[in-house]
Amino acid sequence: MKKEEIKKFIINYLEKKGKLPDDIDFDNFDYINNGYVDSMGIIKFVAAIEEKYNIEITEEDILSQEFRKINGLINLILKRK
Repeated sequence: MKKEEIKKFIINYLEKKGKLPDDIDFDNFDYINNGYVDSMGIIKFVAAIEEKYNIEITEEDILSQEFRKINGLINLILKRK
């Protein structure tokens, strides 16, 4: 599994809510605080990730700062594989 494939999946999912900024900093962009995933949407987002990559995302993962950033989430997914 490659980082770019995971990144594309995450971006496609987030852009259902609206186009991401062109100059996005994937290390620091907090997609939750920027309104791309709300509190109810997190459950659906996590379910989509778990199904796509056959992994389990824990509550601890969801509460981490890593989860809130695109590159952090990519790294989290890679650690679970």
